[in-house]
Amino acid sequence: MAQDSILIIGGGVFGTSTAYHLALRGYKNVTVVDRFDAPSKDSAGNDLNKVIRADYPNPLYAKLGLETMSVWEDPSSMFSGLYRQTGWIMGAHDMTVGWLESARETATKAKREGVRYMTAEEMKQKWPALTGDFPGWTNLYSPAAGWVPAGQALLRMATAAKALGVNYITGNAGQIQQLWYDSDGNCKGAIAANGQVHRADKIVVAAGAGLPELVPSANTDVVAQTSAICVIQLEPHEVEKFSSIPIIDDFEQGIIFPPDENGLIKLCSVRLVTNYKNLATKRSSVLHSVGDFPDDGCPKELEDEMRQFVREMIPELADRPFVTTRLCWDGMATDLNFRICPFPKTKNLFIATAGSNHGFKFLPIIGKYVANMLEGTLSQDYVDLWSWKFGKVPANFQDPHPWPLRDLAELTGWKGRNAPAGGKLPWTWSRL
Repeated sequence: MAQDSILIIGGGVFGTSTAYHLALRGYKNVTVVDRFDAPSKDSAGNDLNKVIRADYPNPLYAKLGLETMSVWEDPSSMFSGLYRQTGWIMGAHDMTVGWLESARETATKAKREGVRYMTAEEMKQKWPALTGDFPGWTNLYSPAAGWVPAGQALLRMATAAKALGVNYITGNAGQIQQLWYDSDGNCKGAIAANGQVHRADKIVVAAGAGLPELVPSANTDVVAQTSAICVIQLEPHEVEKFSSIPIIDDFEQGIIFPPDENGLIKLCSVRLVTNYKNLATKRSSVLHSVGDFPDDGCPKELEDEMRQFVREMIPELADRPFVTTRLCWDGMATDLNFRICPFPKTKNLFIATAGSNHGFKFLPIIGKYVANMLEGTLSQDYVDLWSWKFGKVPANFQDPHPWPLRDLAELTGWKGRNAPAGGKLPWTWSRL
């Protein structure tokens, strides 16, 4: 098994973790292909920061969350020093109170301490920097949660994978434009933008929002969608004031993070946007690549909504200028479960993607489960959870971010919005 050659398409969270864990198991012929060097600019995981938590209604994800938390918190792991335990406020309104209560019930059954509802007044007493009214919010607090600087973590793991012998191919030679099949329909490799053909025994597509373009029939289960990222620069004297606030995630509006060491506060809209109205692909929402459109950013409509979100929590920051904005694309599964499985009716082709806006936290461990899938040893509960669903959604499905989708073509003010941001922001680090 370890003699197999493995081609991994995509150097984001799933691809990087898979490459690392395969190399740990003794695989000697593992190649990652990506348009960008690590951390890939097009990866949803290459971000200023991401939430790390174990709060899920689904006990399988809650179990995975606790497993990965133990790695983030381990001072001997490659991620040592990155995790900041700040706590996490989950905010809900009419569409999401059910998801919130399900998450609380799962935490109670798992005997997780401190997960409780809080009133707006309790929050303002605990964190005086929160001066807003929180109108119509229901708030669930989870103290055992926090964040990591995501781009740094992704780069650390990619560097570790390279040290174990994983081969990275980037630039035009790593920019995959189509898969290569033999006359029997078996996947034999992939063709890059420079015409180079990459052959392997097993091809793993970990391309996130790029999956629907590479595998058009995958659009039954995975759709490219984007969140808008907006960044505020605090004045030096303000950093201490806001440094103790928790992550606040209003499931119907957005997420705000505490400031990082550079005084940068990240905002993330959870009102998701598709990209269907394009010329290249008729039936799929596809990635709007940072490589092709480096100056595009947050649409004006989402900016207005994000400022209202901030006004409800911290009014004094609501009108601050954004030092940069970004469209952060991810592969969203129809049921929000990852797809870690063989692709149906196609020999040698495997899927390991669809982070669905909650995959990053599993960076340290998810590659282990992908490796199990490739070796045929993945436990049945996860086989069922991550199987190809052909568009089927379970009757009890709960979407934590149910705001009605809009398409990028329907929004304004995002084209050419930003000059490329400076070196403090991880999506600017790649050399290519």
